[in-house]
Amino acid sequence: MRQAVRAYPSDVFPTAIDEDENSEFYQQKRASFYRETTNTPCLRRIPELSKLIDSVVASWYLEPSSISSREWHRIPFHQPLGLAVFNPKTKQLESDLQIVTGRNISVRGISFTHSSHIYTREVAVTFDLDQPIKDFLVVRLAWSRFSEKRTFQSGGQFLYQIQIDTEQQIPAG
Repeated sequence: MRQAVRAYPSDVFPTAIDEDENSEFYQQKRASFYRETTNTPCLRRIPELSKLIDSVVASWYLEPSSISSREWHRIPFHQPLGLAVFNPKTKQLESDLQIVTGRNISVRGISFTHSSHIYTREVAVTFDLDQPIKDFLVVRLAWSRFSEKRTFQSGGQFLYQIQIDTEQQIPAG
């Protein structure tokens, strides 16, 4: 596939963006972030996502635009997460919490690495590892693959947030 490249003079792009001059832009971006996280308010506590709201991000993709039509950018997120199998009918965790490592995150979804295969499409992830009552995000997994580093990588879309007292709940199996 050939790619057309077009050169622009350096004065087309600003060297710095002054927040005072663009306060309406940042207000709209923050309002959009709060609107997008209505069902997942625990995302508002993640510093990496807060930085994303207060910055301007540009991307250029080599793929066709239909493949790269993301509304929110993914950003690196290499933090430990708690992951458990989630039963949407009972709204309960069906496995013990295992620790996985985040890869990247956006307002709409997350990807992570883990050591064993996940045999379900819906899981619950938490950022509150040291809290007895945890906010979980229910994630519908969209993809999973085995990496060159002999670990699994999976990712999916956030559906909604729930709160579970993990000290009170006993897994079903």
